[in-house]
Amino acid sequence: MIRCLAIDDEKLALDLLEDNIRKVPFLQMAGKVNSAMTAMEILQKEKIDLLFLDIQMPDISGIQFLRSLPEKPMVNFHHCF
Repeated sequence: MIRCLAIDDEKLALDLLEDNIRKVPFLQMAGKVNSAMTAMEILQKEKIDLLFLDIQMPDISGIQFLRSLPEKPMVNFHHCF
C-alpha cells in the first residue's frame, strides 16, 4: 500500500485528487491539506510514500516545499486551473 498526501490550496483540486486516489486499489489516502505548513506537520508525524503536490501555492511553491524536506517521498507535481 502506498500512503498518499495531497497538497493544494484549491479545495476543488483536493477533492478531485482524493476522488482519483481512492479509485486506485494500491493507494491509501493519508490526508489532504491546503498548506505546506500543515503538510510538514503530517510528514513529521507519519510515513508518507507519495505526495500529490501543487506547483503554485500562495506562500511557498511546491518545488520550494519539496527542496525543504530532509527526506523526500515520491512526488507527483500538478497544477490545476
